[in-house]
Amino acid sequence: MTGHASSRSPGDRLLRAGAVVTVIGIILTLIAMLPLVIRDLSLPPVWWFLSMITGVGLAMVLLGLFLSARSRSRRR
Repeated sequence: MTGHASSRSPGDRLLRAGAVVTVIGIILTLIAMLPLVIRDLSLPPVWWFLSMITGVGLAMVLLGLFLSARSRSRRR
């Protein structure tokens, strides 16, 4: 039953949320890059800003990993 207890830690929740934000950011990045492939398509510059969400998600994942490792070392 240790799997249920570890999924409730703040680090694990942050890790999962960061993974979701990263995937959303990657999708937004692909949309922002569409004008490079489809020459007739023009998107507003806000799409480049939205694609930066990928970095926010990666930072969340790294922070979640750090917090999870820290909580596991405290349990020992």
